[in-house]
Amino acid sequence: MTSYPQHGSASPEALKGKDDYVRTVLLTELLADHLPRLPWFLRNLQCALEDSSTVLEKVCAALEVHPRICSDFIRICCMAEPAQPITVPIDQLVVLLGKDRVWTTVIAAFLLHELNSTWSSRAQKEMASIAVAHAYKALAAADKNNEDQAPEQAYVSGILSIIGLMPLLHLSGETDHVPDWLDVSAEAVKKQQEIFGTDFLEIGRWARLLWKLPLDDANPEVIFQSSPELSYSQTLPKDIYSPVTAMNSGSESRNLVLVSKGTV
Repeated sequence: MTSYPQHGSASPEALKGKDDYVRTVLLTELLADHLPRLPWFLRNLQCALEDSSTVLEKVCAALEVHPRICSDFIRICCMAEPAQPITVPIDQLVVLLGKDRVWTTVIAAFLLHELNSTWSSRAQKEMASIAVAHAYKALAAADKNNEDQAPEQAYVSGILSIIGLMPLLHLSGETDHVPDWLDVSAEAVKKQQEIFGTDFLEIGRWARLLWKLPLDDANPEVIFQSSPELSYSQTLPKDIYSPVTAMNSGSESRNLVLVSKGTV
């Protein structure tokens, strides 16, 4: 289980009516106290990916440290036919996806693990359900609209859409009770602003910056829009933790520089 820092924190009401500078200080404190710390193996992965000459073996070794997160990572990004999935070796997936997509996908797998593990509270499990529901919607929309976005990244964008709820839930202290503001709807945002003086969209943008995730998915118009019928998608995951997607093997692998050990 990922630990949260336990030092002092702003109260839920502290952000209300503050100017921009004070809000920045308080939001920074809120995230320092209530955003889960990335485990050491993900920090190692981040360092390996950011290296100018990324060593493929180091990336794979970091991914394989945590079996369940690694398994979810593979399932999210694996190229497969919906009716008969196949397994792609992790090193091939890393090369296929490239640095940016590897990072966003493994963070999505990490969030699913954090929110739906044996120690997760009822409220956290509800958040996991919200994340997966939005992942389904994003994947169905990408499939229906024939978007250029890789299917696995459409799914990932849905998972990451709830990242701003995590610090708010931890700040609230709710565990077995699911508060009525715990959602990503426009109505929930209003309740979050009334209670905390901020909302999951604002907190989510800050969290994305800290975790070096793309900011282009944090758009309320995208999050709040109604979704198409899921039954018409041909690439939807078969179940909550076994998403089978048809990745576009011709997609650009951004910032990909991979070398083997010993390469000069």
